[in-house]
Amino acid sequence: MTPDQHRPTPSGAPTPWDDAAVLAASTEWSWVPDFARSVRTEEYLVVAYPETFLTPTGARVLSSGTAARDPRDLVDEVHAVARGLGRDRLWWAVSDTTTPGVEQEIVRRGGTVAERMDVLALDLSQGHVPDLGVPGDVEVHRVVDRGDVLDSLVISQLAFGGQEPDDAEVDLSVAEVDKGLADGSGGRVLASVDGRAASTGGWTLVGPVARFWGAGTHPDLRGRGAYRAVLEARLRHVVDAGATLALTHGRVETSSPILRSVGFRRYGEQRQLVVDLT
Repeated sequence: MTPDQHRPTPSGAPTPWDDAAVLAASTEWSWVPDFARSVRTEEYLVVAYPETFLTPTGARVLSSGTAARDPRDLVDEVHAVARGLGRDRLWWAVSDTTTPGVEQEIVRRGGTVAERMDVLALDLSQGHVPDLGVPGDVEVHRVVDRGDVLDSLVISQLAFGGQEPDDAEVDLSVAEVDKGLADGSGGRVLASVDGRAASTGGWTLVGPVARFWGAGTHPDLRGRGAYRAVLEARLRHVVDAGATLALTHGRVETSSPILRSVGFRRYGEQRQLVVDLT
């Protein structure tokens, strides 16, 4: 069952999400904004983002129908596509459901694990948002203007690394925020502590699935409840929008334990492998 086939029961209540549906939603998760260049087939997706991004070029296998293909041929083709997009390094997203042999072939070519993330989801079918015990001194609001966007990008850079955001990156993110405000497809929230921008996180709605991404906290303001405030605010936004599943990929050693402690369930692991194409 795919995410878009998450059908209501005769009583009108949505059916619970099973493991296969959650994993299918995770496998189909890809971000291809208007400003990116991409090549998509029935079997794979390759996306070239701006060179300043932390992971400028990404790839993933989309179809289990690739199981009949020799993994060497599939990886060869994907790497050729990435080189055709002018890139010499590629970040692969793989999981336990990726076509057998693909991950091993990437490793054979020198690919190394850059990050491990748990596939986590929270069933929102009943429209319930858990009380996350957000402290009273934490304020959170939706990102709506350039100043908010810049604060969010700076927090992300401090939390995850990468280059300091430049005007071009801010412009792109402002356009994404404006689009989400206009069509309801997604957005960001920003939490502050003692008047300082402390934590941020975004979401994208794809049918009944709310994809949660980019949650990070300023290193100087961790442990103050800002992360929980961002999570709770996003859950309320997506429930109001009709989402029945919150889906995210949480870092194994940092955000995953927090998310699991408030009700998110682990469905597997996604690994990010980086490989040089030269």
